[in-house]
Amino acid sequence: MAAPARRAGARPVLWLIALYAISRLAFRAAGVRFDLRPLDTSWQILDPVLLRHDLLESLFYMPGQPPLYNLMLGLVLKTGGNDTVLALLFRCLYSAMALATVLLLYALMRRLGVRVAIAFSTALVFMLTPALVLYEAIPYYTLPILVLLGGIAWLFHACIERPAFGRLCALFAAMAALIYLRSMFQWQWFVVLALFCALVLPGHRRQVFAAAAIPLLIVFALYGKNLAITGHFATSDWMGMSLSKLTTLAIDHDERERLVAAGALSQMALHDAPFKPPEAYPWIFDDLEPTGITVLDQRRKSTGHVNFNHIGYAQVSQQALDDAMASLRRHPEAYLRSMGTAWLMFLRPSSDYPFLADNRADIAPYSRAFSLLLAGQPVYPEKPGFDLQPGHIGILIALGYALAVGFGLALLVRCAMRRRISTAEATLIFLWLNIMYVSVIGNAFEVDENQRFRFSVNPFIAAMLAVLAERVWAATRSRRERKPHV
Repeated sequence: MAAPARRAGARPVLWLIALYAISRLAFRAAGVRFDLRPLDTSWQILDPVLLRHDLLESLFYMPGQPPLYNLMLGLVLKTGGNDTVLALLFRCLYSAMALATVLLLYALMRRLGVRVAIAFSTALVFMLTPALVLYEAIPYYTLPILVLLGGIAWLFHACIERPAFGRLCALFAAMAALIYLRSMFQWQWFVVLALFCALVLPGHRRQVFAAAAIPLLIVFALYGKNLAITGHFATSDWMGMSLSKLTTLAIDHDERERLVAAGALSQMALHDAPFKPPEAYPWIFDDLEPTGITVLDQRRKSTGHVNFNHIGYAQVSQQALDDAMASLRRHPEAYLRSMGTAWLMFLRPSSDYPFLADNRADIAPYSRAFSLLLAGQPVYPEKPGFDLQPGHIGILIALGYALAVGFGLALLVRCAMRRRISTAEATLIFLWLNIMYVSVIGNAFEVDENQRFRFSVNPFIAAMLAVLAERVWAATRSRRERKPHV
């Protein structure tokens, strides 16, 4: 009986793989193509010339972003192919990550006790969301984050189910890799989740701490390297510029002029955007001595776009951070208002992102239907932008998010009160912790791209809702069975 059971268990996975291939052929027929333009324009991506010919030195010294994302891009670019070949290579790579995310989501739900029908349907809906279709057609770090988070959740469940030093090492190595990939994830995230792992594995705490030690040291090595280069103990030296959008630049311009005249803010506070070219900061860039490192010295990339990894932006960001703190003290209401906007942006469909516009237009009827029926978005923006209208909020997205957060909080309280936790409950709380981390940190330090942040934990939200649906269904059926027949 074991072999037929295994074949039956594998059948939904094979169906998911087949439906993925069919759906992507259909979207290609509709006009979706892999967009290589961000390789030239994106702030997060190094100069393509450096990625091809000076990869290791540039990765080591770049202060604006952790290095793993650009390492991945550089390895592909080093194949030396033309745009057609590169688009094909990236398409295969990103498709593999998208499919892996779908299969990890399905596997995780099954491990959490979700029946095949609900797990399969949830994974299928996620597979067909316009956001996944669009983000896998652009060389952003969105898909690498998705697949790493999915792998981390799967590994966590495996560690709780059957603790082993090797599994714990794999879990913490994957967590360190995520910090090396995306600056949103910081050492505090790693430590909190490591402590949670030790808490739910009381008999294996030495193994947990031993397995976490080396990956955490590798993480701190990145911080130490950046501290030596820029003076910032961080995985990115852009935080001040990002935070200024929620604080300094959220204050009325006339009030900013008054604060600058009073000496409370620097001249930088009069700018209308946080990320400006070097010419906007002559008092910083004109006095800098060359370091001899190309990635730190070039003001513009070979593509003509600004190189925000220039060493001067460490000073720009520090000044922006000082202004942001001063603005926060004087006008906390501006920051609270910005955070409110960030949370509303967080609840938009993830496909409403300006840099997805061309491919999104090719599947507009499909995207519109999905946004209305699955996201509950009253007003579909024909051309997605960073401006926010009330009708752009996904009502069903907000409801699903609230249910997942409430479910996770209830589990946390219940387990804390009874001082006992199952493998499934520990995994669900682990998912909840990640959802809350991305929600709170993302919306506290950035406004404009928040719907993209939520997309990185959409599989976790979906898994929690699937488990909740399974438990509600089981409880309802149990009550019906106990009800006496007349």
